[in-house]
Amino acid sequence: MNTPTPRKTAALALAAAGLLSLVGCSGGGREYAVPHRICEVPMPSSAVEPLLPDGKKLHQSRRLIGDDGTVTGCQTAVVDGPLAVSVDITELDKPLTEDDRHSSLESLEHARNIHMSGTHWAVQGDSRLHLSTPCGTKAADSLSFRFSFAKEAEGTEVTRDTTLRFAEEFVQGEKKKEGCTAS
Repeated sequence: MNTPTPRKTAALALAAAGLLSLVGCSGGGREYAVPHRICEVPMPSSAVEPLLPDGKKLHQSRRLIGDDGTVTGCQTAVVDGPLAVSVDITELDKPLTEDDRHSSLESLEHARNIHMSGTHWAVQGDSRLHLSTPCGTKAADSLSFRFSFAKEAEGTEVTRDTTLRFAEEFVQGEKKKEGCTAS
């Protein structure tokens, strides 16, 4: 008969306690709820959740940048922690040009042109994305979006797929919010 000895029992208990401590203390995690809106734009949690870092509290801000009121800055960050998502939205009286697209290709790390439905063009780098899209309102013929995402923040899954999914949802929601008529 194979009866556990006190030594084997102690070793098993110690191993189990060590495993439980690793599982229970795996980095703090995310203590805040995934928001349903990012900078006043309704968003599905499936597009937002992979990009949010671990932390206790999330802070969002949306404000006009500059004197003419054509640029809006939007930031979502963990309080006392990393910036999760930053978006600059610019109202334009005409679309960005091919020269602008080439500048984006040169300025983004590992950049490439991507297809994004409803845009003039889109360029994606490792953790940034630039695009131009039609709007069709009196205030803006077109909109320009410049996204930046937390690259290596604890708890995030920043990939080309997750950032593109977020950008597609955000652009669609922002265009609706702005009353854009062009698609």
